[in-house]
Order: sequence, then structure tokens, then C-alpha cells
Amino acid sequence: MQNIAIYGAGGFGKETKFLLDSINRNSPRYVFQGFLDDNPRSSIQLAEQGRFQSVAIAIALPKWRKTVYDKCGSQYNYPNLVDPHVFIDQSVSLGKGLIICDGVKITVDVTVGDFVIINLNATIGHDVKIGAFSSLMPSVAISGNVTIGEGVFIGTNATVLQGLKIGDGAVVGAGAVVTKDVPSGVVVKGVPGRWE
Repeated sequence: MQNIAIYGAGGFGKETKFLLDSINRNSPRYVFQGFLDDNPRSSIQLAEQGRFQSVAIAIALPKWRKTVYDKCGSQYNYPNLVDPHVFIDQSVSLGKGLIICDGVKITVDVTVGDFVIINLNATIGHDVKIGAFSSLMPSVAISGNVTIGEGVFIGTNATVLQGLKIGDGAVVGAGAVVTKDVPSGVVVKGVPGRWE
């Protein structure tokens, strides 16, 4: 059993605690020690330093998740938290510190970088590459042969069509349909997806 704390006590932090509980119901692995948060609230269970060796960084925004990792560095273990109801083909290559939520399907020959969040019911097609610190929100659909850069945020119900590239730090808005390559750092909205 690993003693683990969750960094981030907001909504996604609470969902990550729910994910830990789901993992433990299936096969007990973690002892939850509480939350770490830069803005502690009296209603949360704060983790006591020294009582845990592992941390899950449960912050949805890629930039802030990377900032926390840069602050914490190698002093902790960062296990992959994968809901037992996730389908991941054996050909998939997974980085460290991942949070993969209930209902996700990752098909074949996919590469997922470190500290990626793949939220509820997302689907990832064949030969996709997802860069470190990216976030795919609920029900995102990524078609085959897509390359997603580092620190990309893809909003709920967005779709990325076959063979496209999304540059580092880009944001794809909720419900957008990406039909062409997206440059680094831009915000894409609408159907079809457009940026200014």
C-alpha cells in the first residue's frame, strides 16, 4: 500500500479522490493522506508532510500542473491513477503521473506523455501521441494519427479529426471540432474550429 496525497483540493482534486476510492475498491493500493493546496480551506483534509511518498497532481489546467511539478520535482513518486473501468490496449505507452478517469478508451499504438489528464469517457484513436502536461476533458474524441503537443487543453466534447497536429500550449474550446492543424498557443472555438 502506498501513502498518497492529492495536490489540488478543487473540483478535480475531489474527483481524483473518488478515482482513488474506485481503484481501492477493485484492488486496494493506496492510503489517502489528504490534500495539498496552496489555498487551504477548513473543509478539506490536509495532508501532513512526511506521511506520504506519492502525490497525484490533480489540477486540470496544464500550466498550473506543470508549475506544481516544477516546485515538487523528484521528492515524490507520481503513480498512474487509472480507473478500473478504463480500456487501454497493451500496445499503449504510458508516461508517469497520469490521471485517467472512468470510461476512457485508448486503442492501439498510442503514446501518452507524463502528467497527462484524460477525463471521463474520452476516446483516443490509433497512433495518437499526447504530449506531457496535456488535459483532455470529459467526452473528448481524438481520431487516429493525431499529434497533441505539450501543455494542450482540450475542452469537454471537443473532437479532433484524423491525422491533425495540435501545437504546444493550444486550447481547444468545449464542443469544438478541429478540422485542420492548430498552431502552438492559439485558442480554437466553434464548429468547424477557428482561431483569431
